[in-house]
Amino acid sequence: MPLVNIKLAKPALDKVQKAQLIADITELLSTKYNKNKERIVVVLEDVENYDIGFGGESVEKIKERVDKC
Repeated sequence: MPLVNIKLAKPALDKVQKAQLIADITELLSTKYNKNKERIVVVLEDVENYDIGFGGESVEKIKERVDKC
């Protein structure tokens, strides 16, 4: 059973976009890898900008700095 976990940086996709992403990933695995759609699990997780960092700095801080320029 394929289990796909996708983490999305906020701002998050809306419900319709998330439903389409789940459908697209399911279709890809089913078609390309011959997996049964009923056995494919897709999990979407929204991640806050302060939970992601680049070069020791959170994305939240990076965005604040860029917005000031």
